Amino acid sequence: MARISTVERLGTEKIGSLLWEMSSQTTLALLVYAIYSVTDTYFLSVGINSRAAAGASIISPVLIALGGVATTVGAGGASVVSRALGEKNPERAAKAVANTFLIFWTTALIISLFGSLFIRRIVYWFGATESVAPYAITYGRIIFLGAIFSTGFSTIVRADGNIRYSTAMWIIPVLTNTFLCWLFIMVLRLGVAGAALATVIGGQALSAAMSMYFFFFRKNRSYQIRLAYFRPDLAIIKEVVTVGLPSLIKGLSASLLVVITNNLLKIMGGDDALSIYAIVGRLVSGLSTPQTGIVQGMQPILGYNYGLKQFDRVRKTILYALGSSVAYGLLVWGVSMLVPSVLIGLLSKEPEIIAGGQHALRWMSFVFPVGGISVMVAAYFQAVGRAREALILTLGGVLLVKLPVLLLASGLFSLNGIWISEAVSELILCVLALRMLRWDQKKMLSVERLTTSSP
Repeated sequence: MARISTVERLGTEKIGSLLWEMSSQTTLALLVYAIYSVTDTYFLSVGINSRAAAGASIISPVLIALGGVATTVGAGGASVVSRALGEKNPERAAKAVANTFLIFWTTALIISLFGSLFIRRIVYWFGATESVAPYAITYGRIIFLGAIFSTGFSTIVRADGNIRYSTAMWIIPVLTNTFLCWLFIMVLRLGVAGAALATVIGGQALSAAMSMYFFFFRKNRSYQIRLAYFRPDLAIIKEVVTVGLPSLIKGLSASLLVVITNNLLKIMGGDDALSIYAIVGRLVSGLSTPQTGIVQGMQPILGYNYGLKQFDRVRKTILYALGSSVAYGLLVWGVSMLVPSVLIGLLSKEPEIIAGGQHALRWMSFVFPVGGISVMVAAYFQAVGRAREALILTLGGVLLVKLPVLLLASGLFSLNGIWISEAVSELILCVLALRMLRWDQKKMLSVERLTTSSP
């Protein structure tokens, strides 16, 4: 019963303190990962050279796509689990977890086989130059072979109210990953292969092992997974995939944008532009971590309270989350504008990279104040099982907004257009997302009034 009471906190405690607890824990875990990402880039850039960092960046669409698959089944499964627990149906929650594993393992195996066979073609499709390609091939082959370990399902663990274990599933593997990256690159001199091995062994495999322990060996959970639950349940699989589909679209579309961006950089700036993008892009991603933490922290609260039909708590959660994201974004934007050279200097010691990087960072930093809003609104729709609206923001945002803006801006302003395009796109999506959210909240209020007025 102790674990059930932990889950029920999502429906009873004050939203502000609850969101702070959930978001701070997830942000802590993600910050550790961001620190690893930054140090990984540092080890590659300083321990080898900036071309090695660019080679790893070329393969980043693969990691983004794998993360998209993991997030698809994780977010979809977590949404089903949260609502099932809110409806007091632990058996359905257990079946959702089992079927989530089936979906991921099947997809990851296919990706691993395909990527290993076509790695040389893939790196050139992704925009590698002749000097960057050898690093990308070595790094990418190992990443593809380790694809089966690329998730720990921490999202589903959070849906059960186990925020501390979910945080540990990030922190422990990432710290191990960081240590192995230092050991393999700086001490054993294994080059980019060392960075890839550290990612697969220290990060992915360890996280997967921790998830196996939680779901199949740890006691006192809200549900128990039986072997029979691994029989494919088409209804649950459809719901998991449908609800999680926006995350997959987001991951694949983000991969597509990176691929197109790398090819544009290859044409307009060559090796130096690719290296700058590798370093600045990793820095921007790391600085955006708390906004991602807020998104992940709010989802279990939204899903659980929506299942309980406590719509007032749902509204408060999304409003508090949006306000926190914007406030943080303004702070980071200010820092990036004031001391860009200091930030770039943390990751590279090459003068030309620092000079070009601070210029790129100033332009790219405009994404911070508005960058978390469309993602947060899409996550809200996803958490409450509204896959269509979430899909509009993710798929529509890429095909109808981000991609056209990237191509238009790069055509008009060359490299400067590439650096600013993401911020312009996010501003447009921010306006659209807030209008969709406002319309949805009006609809929710109407339903709530009908429910309270019924005898």
